[in-house]
Amino acid sequence: MRLKLRAGNVECEIELYEEWAPETVRALVEALPIRSTASRWGDEVYFTTDIVVDKEENSKDVVELGDVAYWIPGRAICLFFGKTPVSDDKIRPASAVNVIGKIISDLNVLRKVKDGDEIVVEKSLS
Repeated sequence: MRLKLRAGNVECEIELYEEWAPETVRALVEALPIRSTASRWGDEVYFTTDIVVDKEENSKDVVELGDVAYWIPGRAICLFFGKTPVSDDKIRPASAVNVIGKIISDLNVLRKVKDGDEIVVEKSLS
């Protein structure tokens, strides 16, 4: 399933991978559409949600460029388009995250997202 994310004037497309984290993806899809507020942490955009998932699925301390993940402690969706403040030679989230998909559009547009931008996530029509 694909999602469209809008943050301010920025749009990106996300491909969800249910096989990676089925419970987390199901909870996300059931919560759509999601409206939230963007936060930046280095080259990560994240936003809080009403999604509650306590189970670690496909949980990782190191993520890949373009990964989309759910951060259990913050009930947040995270978009990784570069290094975070705790990264070394690898991209590291604040703590382990459930990786649920990939950004399949140009990652560089996420650099334009600012703290406080409104975020809208919905099913993609494509």
